[in-house]
Amino acid sequence: MCKNFYFLLLLILGISCTNPTKKQKTKEENFQKKEIAILDQLEFSGNPQMIIKTAEEYKQYAKKIKYDYGIFRCNMSLIFAFNASSKYKEATLIGKENDVLINKIKADYFVCLNYTNVASSYSYLGLLDEAENCLNKALVYNEKLKKGNDKYYSLGVIYSGFAFVEGMKGEPSPNLDKLQKSYLKQLWALLQVSENNKKMTKKKNAQLAMLYLNLGITSNELKNPQEAESYFHKALDICRKYKFTNNTPLFANTAIAQLFLDQKKYDSCIVHAQKGIILEKKSHSPEIRRDLFQILYKSSVAKGDRETSEKYTNLYMALNDSMMNAEKRGINTPVKIIIENKEKEKTNTVRSTFIVSAVTLLVLTLTGWTYWRRKNKLSHKKYEELIAKIREENTQKIERKEFQKLNDGNGSKSLVSITDETTKSILQKLGKFEMSDKFLKKNINLPYLAGQLNTNTTYLSEIIKIHREKSFNDYINGLRISYITHKLVEDPRYREYKITYLAEECGFASSQVFVIHFKKITGFTPSYFIGNLKKDKNI
Repeated sequence: MCKNFYFLLLLILGISCTNPTKKQKTKEENFQKKEIAILDQLEFSGNPQMIIKTAEEYKQYAKKIKYDYGIFRCNMSLIFAFNASSKYKEATLIGKENDVLINKIKADYFVCLNYTNVASSYSYLGLLDEAENCLNKALVYNEKLKKGNDKYYSLGVIYSGFAFVEGMKGEPSPNLDKLQKSYLKQLWALLQVSENNKKMTKKKNAQLAMLYLNLGITSNELKNPQEAESYFHKALDICRKYKFTNNTPLFANTAIAQLFLDQKKYDSCIVHAQKGIILEKKSHSPEIRRDLFQILYKSSVAKGDRETSEKYTNLYMALNDSMMNAEKRGINTPVKIIIENKEKEKTNTVRSTFIVSAVTLLVLTLTGWTYWRRKNKLSHKKYEELIAKIREENTQKIERKEFQKLNDGNGSKSLVSITDETTKSILQKLGKFEMSDKFLKKNINLPYLAGQLNTNTTYLSEIIKIHREKSFNDYINGLRISYITHKLVEDPRYREYKITYLAEECGFASSQVFVIHFKKITGFTPSYFIGNLKKDKNI
């Protein structure tokens, strides 16, 4: 009896030791079949918020059952969705979580894709060295894969990442030949992928659609409109065939509409632009909608359809005002650990040098410090005034109110005889010019703008002098500096760019000229402004 009791006890212990392992394996298999399968499907939904909500819920469950691979895959979905929502900082933080998990799982294919997705996050933030580092890691894991769909599909994604980095490196004028070569490598890799199951077929064609769109844009930039049109149609054909509801069909319709506008094929242009308007309602991309309104306005003007052109002009102006008034401070650029360390080392070096110098040059240092402090206070006051002005313009539409006020005839008296009707007409055209960003065009001059506004240089110069209270050059430079200061406040990525890039972005021929006019208009240098924006917690 005693022997039987011990035997039964050992049997129970044996079962209790083996069952947990079996149960854990069952939980993990069920997680892959259900939760991960759902996340894979949601990737094509075009709804990043739903993906984030679902992935975070599943991630908590994966943690509960202690399933590292499940956590890793949920994190991949979060990185994808955060990138789609422009939350790049959040995506990089999730990527660091996955760095810890990589050694705990055996999934070279998904590790490869993970590094590629994180590379996209760094690219959008302008941290191109980190992006390339991630892509090179992805290549290492890709080389471990056997020839087959996983290898070639992930290789296509990697080349897509390299193309993006190449484009970012060369902004605003990337090396189009290098860019196209990266895209063609991506195309080669994707064409090696066999469509032997529905899931891979959908993933392959989703990437192909976006690739054809990028090839079309690059071909158009390379002055090959026929090739561009062919690529755009391929992208749209794939979107129709597989009923994609993400942003690719919206971008493709917008791109081909712009192409047809440039080619003066106005009827085709209008068809694709109107399709874009319908698609935009699902994706809620106001920047694209504004572009489409502008395309429809221009094509309607070219066709002589005054009623339609007025309709889209009003829609464009209303949306543009709304966007200027919207909050644009939700994206925070992450601070890089490497740069932090370097800055600390630099700070320590500067402090040491300062202490040594102070022993022998105490009086000079104190004098210089006093002068600097006084000057810095003045500069900071001007900085605060500029920030307040930008906020006021965004919230109260100051420019529009001033424009309307000038139309009421409140300007100074002109030395040139210009009728009220002509003045009003030119001021209206100037208002549209100021909202179109055409002042960013390099080498713009008075005769060129007069021709664009269908007036003469004498009238235009006098109206700018009276109603804008500036010379023509100061007027143009003022618009450019206003444009770039708004960009620096509203988009943190611009604060990471070099002065040469900022100068080119707002239309100046050189960085030296840009710095001179920036300081002349604002009272301080671009570097000072950027430095304060980075430290300003209210921005």
